[in-house]
This record gives sequence, C-alpha cells and structure tokens, in this order.
Amino acid sequence: MQKNLGFVFVFVGIFMMGCNRALTAPELKPDIGPGKAFQYLRPQGWRGSGQVEAGGNAGTIELTSGTALVRIGADLTGSLQGDILTASNNQMGGAADALPGGLGALARASTKPAVEKLHDLQAVSLGKKFQDFKDGKLQLLSSKIGEGRFSEFTASDGGVEIHGYRVTILGSDKRYTVRAQCAQSDWSTLRPVYEKIIQSIAPGPEN
Repeated sequence: MQKNLGFVFVFVGIFMMGCNRALTAPELKPDIGPGKAFQYLRPQGWRGSGQVEAGGNAGTIELTSGTALVRIGADLTGSLQGDILTASNNQMGGAADALPGGLGALARASTKPAVEKLHDLQAVSLGKKFQDFKDGKLQLLSSKIGEGRFSEFTASDGGVEIHGYRVTILGSDKRYTVRAQCAQSDWSTLRPVYEKIIQSIAPGPEN
C-alpha cells in the first residue's frame, strides 16, 4: 500500500510540474481578425476562436496558451460611444471658453479625451472581473489606426498572480481594444511578444 501511495505522489508531482511549466516566446505570423476587422500578428500554436459582430465588419478573437491570454476586439458600439464623448467634450470646451480669466483654460485641461474615458471604463470592468486589480500609469500609444492609450496592470485570477497590458484605440469607425496577460512568472518572456502584437494591429484589409 505504501508503494502505491508513493507512485500517486510522484505522478501528481510530475503533473503539477507540467502545469507550471514556463512558457516560451511563440513565433508570430500575420493574420486577419474575425470579420476582417483588423490585421495583427498571431502567436503560433496558441488556441483560440473568434466571433464576428452582427451587422458589420467587426469582431473579437481570444487566444490562449497555459495562463497566457491575448484578446483583441474591434467594435462599432465603442466607436459610437467615442463620438458621443467627443461631442460632449466639444460642448464643454465651448462653455469653458466663455468663462472669465484662466478658468476656461483650467476647465479645458481637466476634460479627458474620449479615448481616455473609454480606457477608464475598461479598468472599471476589469476591476470587477479580477481580484486585487491595479492599473498602472496611462500612456500614449502610437498606433496605425488612430488615437490610442495603454496601461500595464496586475491582478489575481483564481489565486494566480497575473501581469498584463490593456489597450484602447479609437479608429475612424471602430474602437479597438487589447488585453494581453499571463502569469507573473511568464511576464518577462511574453512582455516583448505582447508589445509586438499591440504594435502590429492595423485596420482590416477592407477598411
């Protein structure tokens, strides 16, 4: 009986080592997202599926490998929200111009661009999804699509400490979002991979 227990413990140990095996940086190859909504570099060997948004050339794809995840989406609703926020900002700016002295300049300076407001809304959503969610400093993103913002975040998901990037970009007719994350132990390996994927995102071939 003792020998059998020893075998079980060894087997479980080997299984757990396999689950915790460190990821290696994947090869990246050009691909086109669902609905031909965007172009990007896809990690080879990662599992995933895409979904086309009804009523337009928009969609989302989610790719995984172990604890690593990359989710890229292009949606029309977010673009409409951006238009509404931009119009609201313009109205506030007009009202600010009517204020005396330096109050108008202060009011304008406190008005966030639409892309930043949308990025903030994503943080609220992730704060509800993950435990111990902490968002990093908001940074400008140079994008082929339009005005963009990104931040680096940490959180806990099912007891696993995760680290990632999240991105919001406003294009001419779509909002593009990216969430690229992995276990903290794989961050140093996958961080440069995620940066290449983020920088590769471009409008779809029919846009």
